[in-house]
Amino acid sequence: MPKIVSPWLKEVIEHNLSRPVLRISRFRDIYSLGERIEKFYSTGKVAVIAEYKLSSPSGFRVDRDAVEYVKIVEKHAVGISVLTEELYFKGSYRDLIKIAACTNIPILMKDIIISRNQIETAYNIGADAVLLIASILTDKELEQLYEDAKSFGLEAVVEIHSLDEAEDVINMGYPMIGVNARNLNTLKISLEHAYTVLSFIPNKFIKIAESGIRSVEDVKYLRNAGAKAFLIGTELMLNPNRIYQLTKASYL
Repeated sequence: MPKIVSPWLKEVIEHNLSRPVLRISRFRDIYSLGERIEKFYSTGKVAVIAEYKLSSPSGFRVDRDAVEYVKIVEKHAVGISVLTEELYFKGSYRDLIKIAACTNIPILMKDIIISRNQIETAYNIGADAVLLIASILTDKELEQLYEDAKSFGLEAVVEIHSLDEAEDVINMGYPMIGVNARNLNTLKISLEHAYTVLSFIPNKFIKIAESGIRSVEDVKYLRNAGAKAFLIGTELMLNPNRIYQLTKASYL
């Protein structure tokens, strides 16, 4: 079983353990998020993963059509992150299916993933990558879920928050590492802490900065720590057109 977690995470884990596999035939090709991030980075483009979410445990709420959102951000985004967690983020597999049907850029399924069933569903509904959170999984569970993702041809972003977790995932050799500025237990955000963790990770890894990014200055700050991509949710869900300013390479 996953590690000891806060009450809201425990509730989500118990709920997700009972979610059945959604058995539909995959209807789109697989697109590599990692390769696209490296391409953006090598050409000096700001690689923003635009997140679609309707709610969060921190109190965020918004009502925005998934397809309309993607049509605004996809020309400038390196990929789309879709929250599919039902209880606290009000996400659904339906949201990801809608988005997968209308875009040909990589899609990251973001959820509290603790079972192979969720990874099989991610593949079936059109995701190209999944998020695996080191703070809720043992090393053995993380390794198994990573291999499960690979077996379906999917990439995995291994999310961490601390230097201890960074050291573990570096030693395990996961190529794509997300550093979340938000502590999932306290829900507090610290870009300064994220900067420290990002700086600790060697630049041979694809480093993705997550949470709390609201401005070009934040992007520049975290890029100086080696971030190659920036997962941005709240700012873009409130105003998708902000992606035009956030991705201007001239700011860097």
